[in-house]
Amino acid sequence: MTPTTASESATRLGIVAGRLNRRLLSATGGLSHGLLSSLSTVVKSGPLRLADLAQLELVSAPSITRVVAELEARGLVQRASDPQDGRAVLISATAEGRAAVLRARAARAEVIAGLLVHLSPEDVAAVEAAIPALERMIDAR
Repeated sequence: MTPTTASESATRLGIVAGRLNRRLLSATGGLSHGLLSSLSTVVKSGPLRLADLAQLELVSAPSITRVVAELEARGLVQRASDPQDGRAVLISATAEGRAAVLRARAARAEVIAGLLVHLSPEDVAAVEAAIPALERMIDAR
């Protein structure tokens, strides 16, 4: 792949990702994008310290403190003392928090399924084939 081709592909992927994200914004189970993203990270990687969650979400400490306070107020996460450092707290998802993530994932899958039905079987296969590479790209932070 030449640098020009890579740049063109990056531009096109950015546009497609942005458009897809806008379609998915309404499918968050009643949570803002930031709340859902943070809750999903806690479900996947928790329990986490606030600083670790902020780093994973690429936000500042004050921002993640507000997000966690909102999630806690909704009963989606809980705080507990860190057994390795009594000064720190660990954030973990509650059963309701895990259920909220599953509902949002199902709603997002429904939106995407509605888009896939308009594609040919070959295009659906191409999208499916790209998923593992896209997952590796996202996880390569």
